[in-house]
Amino acid sequence: MIDDERTYSPLGDEDALTFVRRVIAEQPDPEPLRIVEALVKIAVGELKDCPCQCSAATSPKCLKVTLRHRGQPIDERMIEVMGNHTDHVDYDPDGCGAWQLVIRRDIPPLYVQRE
Repeated sequence: MIDDERTYSPLGDEDALTFVRRVIAEQPDPEPLRIVEALVKIAVGELKDCPCQCSAATSPKCLKVTLRHRGQPIDERMIEVMGNHTDHVDYDPDGCGAWQLVIRRDIPPLYVQRE
């Protein structure tokens, strides 16, 4: 774990989408991270009500959301689409009969424009 990294877990019975919305809302500049919410919505839709475990980690440089589920894998074409819309997507079996999806969105540095 990086010193300035913060990890998040769902609260109570918070579903994956509500969880990701909360994590994004807590960030200093949530707007560039909104695409992660859309990608999680796609992933959850592909899982067809299959329960998943989720977690997130943030640092000043990125947001990383991890979804772990059992059952049928998400169609690889959907994973490719997700990868085309953010900075990095990994989707692999975890070796224990489950699948792990990691979506990473880099946080662009703030910049000052001269007038």
